[in-house]
Amino acid sequence: MWSVRMRASKKENNIEKHISGAEGIYDYSQINRVLKQLFKRAFEHSKGKPDKVVITIERINDEIQTVFALPINTFFVNSPEEAFCLISKKLSSIGISDKAILSAFEVIKKYPMRGATLIDSITGERLERDKTRGIRVSRIHMDKGKRIKLIRQIKNLSTQPQRVIEAITIASKVASYPEVVAELCISDNPDYTIGYIASRDLGYLRITNIKNKGETIGGRAFFVKTPCDIEKLTNYLERKPVLVI
Repeated sequence: MWSVRMRASKKENNIEKHISGAEGIYDYSQINRVLKQLFKRAFEHSKGKPDKVVITIERINDEIQTVFALPINTFFVNSPEEAFCLISKKLSSIGISDKAILSAFEVIKKYPMRGATLIDSITGERLERDKTRGIRVSRIHMDKGKRIKLIRQIKNLSTQPQRVIEAITIASKVASYPEVVAELCISDNPDYTIGYIASRDLGYLRITNIKNKGETIGGRAFFVKTPCDIEKLTNYLERKPVLVI
């Protein structure tokens, strides 16, 4: 099996701006077809055309771990303010402090980066080693049969089911790590205003109007209970091959 990853970016004012990214785990026979799809995705994004596209094809030698996909629910709210109240209520119910929730929103809005921030679920302290890059969840894929079932489930709720599938795949891997309490995600795509929170206890909760249309600020925060071996957590999220079933 092979891990195929794509990242497209563009330099603006000497700062590399993320345009799009995608990845999966495939048989060798699938790689040529997948590459065509990734090229198309890289150059046809609402955030503009990139000036740099990096595609990585890497043989997987480690055993692929399977994890179950989180169950999906959708909450319809009318504004970012309502979304924040809902998120705070849900995350508080699983033991995440108000300080940690506010810290996560602050990092996402003020310090955009390629990966996710790690937030202590009680103190709100940032725990990731590299606070510019963050944590990049990688080497993931969803089982084809499971993907088909989920697309049928959400077809009336989303015009972009593939985006939801990719998010659930990431969220399911993240939630499978024992010290991760929950995840908060706000898309940096200006046309996409649906975000989510996810955890083993809550499942995957899609939340409408988590931000205003046109806003490019977005990111991910993983709430972590301490003590936690951050190096071990980072290695799992970034390097352990996982198939979501």
